Amino acid sequence: MASFKYFLTIFTVISIVELSFISRTAHSIPFVVFHGISDNCRHKGITQFTTLLSSWSGSKGYCIEIGNGAWDSWTMPFLKQTAIACEKIKNMSELSEGYNIVGLSQGNLVGRGVIEFCDGGPPVRNLISLGGPHAGIASVPLCGSATVCILVDVLIQFAIYSDFVQEHLAPASYIKIPTDIDAYREKCKFLPKLNNEIYKNSTYKNRFASLDNLVLIKFEHDEVLVPKETSWFWYYPDGSWEPLLPAQQVSAFLSFVIIIYRLRRI
Repeated sequence: MASFKYFLTIFTVISIVELSFISRTAHSIPFVVFHGISDNCRHKGITQFTTLLSSWSGSKGYCIEIGNGAWDSWTMPFLKQTAIACEKIKNMSELSEGYNIVGLSQGNLVGRGVIEFCDGGPPVRNLISLGGPHAGIASVPLCGSATVCILVDVLIQFAIYSDFVQEHLAPASYIKIPTDIDAYREKCKFLPKLNNEIYKNSTYKNRFASLDNLVLIKFEHDEVLVPKETSWFWYYPDGSWEPLLPAQQVSAFLSFVIIIYRLRRI
């Protein structure tokens, strides 16, 4: 999730964005960036990433901030993050004719939440995902020694699927312990809804399937996401830590959606 990883793939992202825009119109459509955990739209890495991507692609880019950035990326429940992002997107007249989303790590889940849950929002044309935890993660992301990490360490001592932790530790909303699937499906507040795992919602499915392109970029040496293949929607089978399953075997919903439109996996 560190900013330097973004620049390792920026040329790939720019090429994909340009190709995606050309297929839609002679003029580039705008894009929004959702940053990762512990980051902020004002941080140098994010501002440089957005500026360079905008300059080289010929598209206007915007980093969408939720709350105060770094702190809220750890502590704000994802349904609230998504709702805030939805309202910001709907109030941006520049996006009214359609836009692309570039998601960085955890920011991809906010982006997907906007695609699936945002009623009345402008259409999303393409989703370009860099290291997104799409199928969930099996451990809390590394935090470090910042003040927020003290809170994280305390919360981890509680049951990860308890109401208290779900409301105060954002990553808990997409932690999927393979050997605790019943608790995950019953208590996890965000990812089961986003991935349509419990109640099959055709609206969510159709909105996700309406994308022109889904581009999934995995960091080969990712040490934050467990497993790193979650960036491709791969995950462990229910009840076991092995073998790692491809997307088509993880969820009937994901399998159906991924097959019916163009998917680029990098």
